[in-house]
Order: sequence, then structure tokens, then C-alpha cells
Amino acid sequence: MDDHTVLAALTQEVLAAATDLGLDALAIARDAGLDAAVLADPDGRIPLRAHLRMWELLSRQPVGLDLGARLGLAGLGVIGYAIQHGATVADALAFQHRYRAVVHPDVIPAHERRRDPGGERLVLTRPVPAPFAQLGEPVLAQASALVAMMRALAGADVRAAFVVLPLPRPVDPSRVERYFAAPVAWQAPRLEVGFDAAVLDRPLPRADPQLFGYLARRADELHARLPVEASWRARAAREVGALLAAGEPRLGDVARRLAVSERTLHRRLAAEATTFAALVDDARRERALLLVDDASLTSGELAFLLGYSEPSALIRAFKRWTGDTPCGYRARRAAAGA
Repeated sequence: MDDHTVLAALTQEVLAAATDLGLDALAIARDAGLDAAVLADPDGRIPLRAHLRMWELLSRQPVGLDLGARLGLAGLGVIGYAIQHGATVADALAFQHRYRAVVHPDVIPAHERRRDPGGERLVLTRPVPAPFAQLGEPVLAQASALVAMMRALAGADVRAAFVVLPLPRPVDPSRVERYFAAPVAWQAPRLEVGFDAAVLDRPLPRADPQLFGYLARRADELHARLPVEASWRARAAREVGALLAAGEPRLGDVARRLAVSERTLHRRLAAEATTFAALVDDARRERALLLVDDASLTSGELAFLLGYSEPSALIRAFKRWTGDTPCGYRARRAAAGA
């Protein structure tokens, strides 16, 4: 699969939402270097760098929450149209995850059932690429878009039970908390939005087996056109990033998620001149440099968010990465006005 492109329908939908908000979407598309001919075909592929540049331009204003709320299922192209005509919410989520590469593997959320003090939850989770986390607004857009997606599937009465954001807690978080009308946690390794798990069993109001079958065949065609991903490094790195949220990633867990044995994964990474330990270290370094500027995080909290068992392990790694401790690095950047 091509990790360096996204489905044109997604870029189209973001620009349409920007237009609804009164932004000059044509100028944004032009300045982002988006090819109008490719953009006109919802099944086309947009270079990831151009899609990211579009978000850089959009993020100059605090539009993330409102823009994400306007992203409909049409942004998922044929996948979005198909899932509306399945039998239940659970079926829809399973289908879109199966065909996630058609849009982009990091755009479609993973989903899991989880028990918390409030009861059984459906939790939608997504890794957040470092450039998006640095911009901030795309993360807020992704969170509000997940809520909008669930409402489009299951009904307007669906509400988030909680939201977890991989962003530093702002001085005044009230705007975000009011928007979701649910508990919001910050400084997390990945984006999570929770719902009452009972929503999984809801029948879809537009269920149509015949139409679903037709659209599923079209999804198969688009999936078959994608190049086979040759880089095991990229595939393993994505899973490592997702697993950091639950503690230290382990080779066996990543191998299972990639449907290969540990020995096979080790051998394929070696063939690409890398190791599992190097992938974990790279993921931790990238995430650490995003989180370290948040002065409210202690070394212990930062260590936890990076999957370390104790702060001393984080401090040793951080010195190796930057030549300084997290506190020293943060103070040096603050003094330099970074």
C-alpha cells in the first residue's frame, strides 16, 4: 500500500469543509500544490506532502474542531458510502478498518472494547503523525470528525463518553471541553474517543445488502490497485507507535499484529538494515521531542507516556538523543525562545 498518498476524496472533503467555514479553499489548494485534475477524481491519490501542506495552511486559524465536525463520510470515498449500508455499527467499523489502506492506513481508526468505571466502552484510536501533533488543529479536527462519523452512522444522539488528545493541555481548555461535552484528557501518546459500547449493536438506518455488496466490490477494486507495501520497517514502525500507548512495545506483539512470526519479522527488518529496538527508540525519540515542551509534565509522567518503566531510563535515553536531560533541554529551548 502507498503510505505516501491519501485518497483524493478526503482532501476534497477537507477543502469543502474549509469553504463552509468561509476560508478560501481554492487559494489553499493552490498554495498547497494540489493538482486540480487529480483532486477532481475522488478515487485519485493525493501526495501526502501536499495534503500535509494543506493542513499547515489551514492551521493558521483555530478551525480544527469546526472543520472536523463538517467532515462527512464522503471523505472516505467509496469506503464511506459502503459502511452506511451495512447492517450494524460494528459491521461498518470492521469494514472500514479492513479497507483502511484505500484512504490511508493512519486515517481510519482502530477500535476496541474497553471496560472503565463508566461501563463498557467502544474506543476509537488513531496514531497521530508528528507533523499533525505539532500543528495541533488537525488533531482537534480528527477528534471532532470521529464524533461526527459515529453520529452519521448511528444517529445524532450519539455522544462521546471521553476524549483523549495527544496535545499539551492549553492554559484554557474550556473551549475544547465544552465542544465535546465529555471529559477530555491531554498529553496522551495517541488520539482516543470513547463511546458507550452499546452503539456497536445499533442497526444502521440505511442498511441495504444489495447496495452494500456493490460498493464492497468497488472497494475491492481500489484496494487491488494499491501497490504492495514493500517496507516492513514502515509497517512495524506504525504498530510500534500504536503500542507505545499501552507500555513498552514488544516484538511478539508487533509480529502478531502484522500476522508473521517473531523470527520472520526480525529477519525482514534485518534485511532493511534496521532492528526492532531501533524502531522503538526512533518512535520514543519522536514522541519525546513533541511532549517535552509541556512544562506541566514531570519526568515520571513523560516516562510513562513513552513506555518506560522508570524516569531514569528516559533520562538516559534523552541524554543520548539530545545531550541533555528533559528539564535541561526544555529550559534551553525556553531561553532560546523556541
